[in-house]
Amino acid sequence: MICLHLSDDQGADARERRRQLIDRLVRELMEMARFFVSHQNRQPPVPVLRLIAVVEAMTSSIADADDATFSAIVEEIALLLRTLERYRQEMARFTVH
Repeated sequence: MICLHLSDDQGADARERRRQLIDRLVRELMEMARFFVSHQNRQPPVPVLRLIAVVEAMTSSIADADDATFSAIVEEIALLLRTLERYRQEMARFTVH
């Protein structure tokens, strides 16, 4: 299970909290990509790397987006993370230790 540990900083405005969320999602995606490299001795999925780069470059724009757009982007990233996590768990069943 992925836990983002978001800040409880009462002084942070909504935009800053959104930036924090996007930054943490990007970090989780990068960790997942590193996992695939270290455990399979191969390149991480190229589409995931492209998505990470796009989201990272657009963090400010995403944080400033209207609520519906922001929510849709976060839902898509969360879906990708869940999919990668399931794939990682499936691969772990077949890993020889």
